[in-house]
Amino acid sequence: MANSWLPFLAILAYFGAVINAEKAVGYNVVSGEEFKKQVFENPESRLLRVVYFWKFDTIPGGPEGHIIKSFQKNYEDAGKYVISFKIKFMTVDCTKDPVKEYCDKPKVETLVFVFKDDYVLDEMPMDILYSLDSIVANVLHLALLMEVPTVHTAMELASLKLRAIETKKNVIFGKIMAIGTPKDRAFMEGVFAYSFMYQFAMTTSRMDNILGIEDVTEWEEEDDRVWYFDCANAKNMDCDRSIYHGPMTVQNFAIFIKTLTLPTVCDDSNFAEKLPKPLHEMLGLPVSYLITTEEDLEEHRQVYEKIAKVYKGNLVFAINTTKPGETSDLCPRPPPCVSIKPPGKHPMGLSKPFNLVNMDELVRDWLEDYYFDPAELLEDDDDHSFGPETPDQEKQDDAVALAVDQMKPLKLNLTDIPHLTDKTFAEHVKKNKISIVLFTVKWDPRSLAFLHPYHQAAKTLMKDFSLEKSPLARVECSDWPDVCDKNNVTRFPTIKVFEWKKFVRDYTGSLDTDSVVSFYKLFKLKTPVMLSDALDVEYFKLGQKPVDNLGDLVQSVTVAVIPEVMATEIEQYKLVAKELRGEYVLGLCTGHCAEDTQVTANAYLFVERFNDPHKEETHFKGDLFYPEIRAFIERASLPTVPELTPASLPKLLWYNTPFVILFRVPGDEASQNIEEMLVKLTEFENRVVMAWMDASPDSVGSRLLHGYNFKDTSPPNLVFLHHATSRVCNYPNIVDIAWDKNELFSQVIQWMIDLLQNEGSCNVLESGHHEPQVPSYDFLSRIKANRQRKDEQAEQARGRFGPQKTEIPDEGDEVEGEAGEEKKPMEKYEDEMFGMEKDDDMKNQMQADKPTHTEL
Repeated sequence: MANSWLPFLAILAYFGAVINAEKAVGYNVVSGEEFKKQVFENPESRLLRVVYFWKFDTIPGGPEGHIIKSFQKNYEDAGKYVISFKIKFMTVDCTKDPVKEYCDKPKVETLVFVFKDDYVLDEMPMDILYSLDSIVANVLHLALLMEVPTVHTAMELASLKLRAIETKKNVIFGKIMAIGTPKDRAFMEGVFAYSFMYQFAMTTSRMDNILGIEDVTEWEEEDDRVWYFDCANAKNMDCDRSIYHGPMTVQNFAIFIKTLTLPTVCDDSNFAEKLPKPLHEMLGLPVSYLITTEEDLEEHRQVYEKIAKVYKGNLVFAINTTKPGETSDLCPRPPPCVSIKPPGKHPMGLSKPFNLVNMDELVRDWLEDYYFDPAELLEDDDDHSFGPETPDQEKQDDAVALAVDQMKPLKLNLTDIPHLTDKTFAEHVKKNKISIVLFTVKWDPRSLAFLHPYHQAAKTLMKDFSLEKSPLARVECSDWPDVCDKNNVTRFPTIKVFEWKKFVRDYTGSLDTDSVVSFYKLFKLKTPVMLSDALDVEYFKLGQKPVDNLGDLVQSVTVAVIPEVMATEIEQYKLVAKELRGEYVLGLCTGHCAEDTQVTANAYLFVERFNDPHKEETHFKGDLFYPEIRAFIERASLPTVPELTPASLPKLLWYNTPFVILFRVPGDEASQNIEEMLVKLTEFENRVVMAWMDASPDSVGSRLLHGYNFKDTSPPNLVFLHHATSRVCNYPNIVDIAWDKNELFSQVIQWMIDLLQNEGSCNVLESGHHEPQVPSYDFLSRIKANRQRKDEQAEQARGRFGPQKTEIPDEGDEVEGEAGEEKKPMEKYEDEMFGMEKDDDMKNQMQADKPTHTEL
């Protein structure tokens, strides 16, 4: 029992206080009968019901008791806070009035149950509910599953924006690094209050630049950031965007969204009557005033509107006119004059000539001053180049970090793995034919978690190949940053493969012992495997060549029979074999072997699967060129109807087609009939992905199926899932026709045709509730970040706004750029200043951002 409470001990140290709660049981205690009535008999009365099942006769003493009291207090505070959200918190006392279905569950005292309608939506472990913020945020994520899709790639974000353009709805997109933090709570409360006005979306990964290649700095300079996309007024099929620069708190984020509702630039035409007092006092928001003359109004408005679009939501932009040479209470200088006035604070004015770069500098400086936090000064201390130890709050957010923290007392013996330095690295990769090197940092939980499996892999390889020294090595990047810099290491852990000193590829497989061992053994094989005759081909197909146990390392092999005269096709095949080395095994039969095997005069290619109950071979159709060969091998190597698992999902998502998923129970005859039917649907082979999931009670598949909110969620169940359109549909009453195979086949074909034509009745896909990922540490850039921040901002401004003149050129004038640049017309100049993308450019970028297998 004590071990189950270990995750909570770090919380006490982090917050440095123990909350003394006097209540014996908990908040809003209800009877077993009242619980059933609230949850199952009246499911529509509230949006969600959150239930904790109390199992203690008395609160234990010591740290365990303090933890329970702390949770009770946070649970009560959260329950009172979310009442206005139509979410009800309850406690069931299992010691006096038990609900056996739940009170008898193992370790139920470490879980909080969330009910929606009449089923369990989620079981939240208490170690992620360590504060008021974390409880409120996690519950709001569940309450708003359909309102906040999780975006993983640039293509998904582009698709979301295109849908927003069609529906004339603006988008608020958040990069929130951890679920359950105060920033996450602020974002989710914004979603709850304003989802009727905006399309919200979020991501919890900073690994990939989802905005686009040109926005790397904008993406990476802050761990948590929010963007606003003005898609309702989009031109050229792209949305103007602005960044929220304020602190991510409930109050400040609400002010940001409130400010977004105002016009981009306010003037007298926005108000029916003359304002009784200045705009910043009336709205209670910071306002930037531009005072200009009637004569210069349109020219200055063009500049001002572009700045307003870039910083929309951070402050209100207003424009007023006056006579030449006159001043006003809003701005003490003659026009053009700019002054930023926050309520109750001193204003900041533009002292430089009015142009785009100077305006950008003014707004940036004002935002930094307005939201200045003295604690940020600590970041400039060179003694903290690599940052402190992962805080306990972040550990609670991440299962890997938490597990690593619990294992700290265990001492790992890593003596079998060579530890490379700046002096030994080059020599090591030079003298070994194959070198596999792991790059880690000591504060990253995933690096630490992988050390033990990596060490076990080294010991296994030394034993299997009778080696005195391990073929696996390691570099600790916090000790040897130059080595990692030279090898372009920015994420941890990273594994790189070298052959005779030359870098070959990154390892992209699973971080476990068996996967690393299999990769090394496959990488040692010559590629492609040269087959000498028809008998060689047969042994290769059986997994007995080039090594006897090949079938233990891979699930399939690829065979290409190519006549010697087809030199181009042979080279294309060899290139694919080289790039897939370590993951797939490719055999080549040419020359005498092709003559001995060939049944036609043409080349042919096929994949032989070892453990596919439906179909052992799949043959390639088409011309033997690199892209087609590689795509065929990666897809055909999977079973005909693969199981949907964490390992297979990234490969299947790459095809960017809808899924047809059979949720089945092993051994069920109806499930077997439906699976056999899916195998026969060859006409949909390249239009959908067929897969299955185990839907046994308490399985992941069962919980997923219940989350789709179908009327019938009992297996077997056939589900059509299209991520691009957020449609999820199930075949109604499929069990009724599962026994008639002919009827089943014909009806399912028509059902799928209708769905692919966007017909048929479907639900809207709900976003899943995901544990947060600890962001990868690009420590090399973090070391330099503070020193370069000002320089990067200045460079960014020059890149966005171009070289500036004291006055804005008239339309049709030419603008002189930097030395060596040719002059550009005004229209082209303004487009480049703001990086305006054209329609074709956006489509090309979307195609370029299509995720590869490796990225997924």
